[in-house]
Amino acid sequence: MAVTNIPAGSPLAVKIFSAQLFKYSLGDSFWISRFADTNFIPRGRKPKLISTSEEMPIQILRDLERTQGDTITYDVFVDLKGDGIYGDDRLEGNEKSLTSYTDQVSIDQIRQGVSAGGAMSRKRTKHDLRLEARRKLARWFARYFDEAITFYLAGRRGISTAQHVLPLGWSGFAGNPLQPSDPEHTVTIDATGNISNTDTDATALKLGWFDKIHTYIATMDTPPNPVMIAGEHYYIAILHPKAVEQLKLDTGTGSWLDIHKLAGVRGPDNPIFRGLLGEYNGFLLYEYSKIPVYQAGGKTLANCLIVGAQAGVVAFGMSGGDFTIRWYEEMDDRGNQLVVTASAILGIKKVRFNGKDFGVLSMPVDIS
Repeated sequence: MAVTNIPAGSPLAVKIFSAQLFKYSLGDSFWISRFADTNFIPRGRKPKLISTSEEMPIQILRDLERTQGDTITYDVFVDLKGDGIYGDDRLEGNEKSLTSYTDQVSIDQIRQGVSAGGAMSRKRTKHDLRLEARRKLARWFARYFDEAITFYLAGRRGISTAQHVLPLGWSGFAGNPLQPSDPEHTVTIDATGNISNTDTDATALKLGWFDKIHTYIATMDTPPNPVMIAGEHYYIAILHPKAVEQLKLDTGTGSWLDIHKLAGVRGPDNPIFRGLLGEYNGFLLYEYSKIPVYQAGGKTLANCLIVGAQAGVVAFGMSGGDFTIRWYEEMDDRGNQLVVTASAILGIKKVRFNGKDFGVLSMPVDIS
């Protein structure tokens, strides 16, 4: 039986491996596979990333895929305020003006490469080094997406190095800087059990925090919009593993069972529920090891996140479909060494308007 062989560097190889790299990179991403769009298909079928839904935490902007430019500007219009006009009082001349705020994200190219070895190296091993290169590149891109999105939403890189691909001191890319959370969107619980907007007041996480933060969000002047899932509104709590451990060990009001018992029950076919710890008072709780850790006020703090709709944007600058991430193959050393390179043109940013975060709150937790 004839076996179809797709040689390195062929146009067909570029097409097939680009599609696979796209599928596995974004399918393995914590943020994009769950929180970009419920129509994203991570595995099995042809990749599909529709994601301009305004009801999801991560917005995918594709404006620059087929046009020139390196920056996308987007706006938000704030709600009208003030009284209305009653009876036959004159409305003309008393109309409200629309007020909008503007933000922007820039894009740049990012590349990563792998050497799949020389001819004899590929001959000696039973492993398909070309396939391994694709797997490792896909995994690297997934980790890159997740770390970059997390650090942008938190506004900091943190001091953790374990399991991270982005180095200490990473401060963003493509001219999109990390922006620390403003005080109104920094919320924690102090030693007296009250809401504080100062991170150094943070204490260990308890279940009751979410009751207080629920009230805080409900009484904000401009609260983050919740995420809409199957007709219900939620906020997403992304927690450091040590903060989850604190919840499990907390023997105060309520219990771990209260939030754990609903995990895996709601929407089993919806990607957003994969890995769900549980639900409590309108919050969906997730554990995530890439939450930034930093030191302040003599404490070690985890910058946990409360995420609503339109918290962050990911802008792509390559054509959509199979080629959002591209695969390149070259034979170096006069045809002996196979070198694989993957590239993407993209930008990532936390959404901010008028100097304030729009869809995310930082929730520092003391994990000292």
